Amino acid sequence: MKDNSEEIERLKQQLEQVKQQDRILEEIEKRLYKMREIAEYASKYWLSGEETRELEKEIEEHKAVIESLQNY
Repeated sequence: MKDNSEEIERLKQQLEQVKQQDRILEEIEKRLYKMREIAEYASKYWLSGEETRELEKEIEEHKAVIESLQNY
């Protein structure tokens, strides 16, 4: 019986880890999508230097979050 309950507990822990990984991957996907939207917008319109810097800053912020999530 003890082995069975230990196995169940181990499986529950694995399930929680998978759920956490899924949440992390969802957030990464959202960030990548936002980065894509920024890139598409930048490619369609003539941007001022200030606009370009602002969009680059946004992309860098998304990249930093993604790197942080990947290391989590």
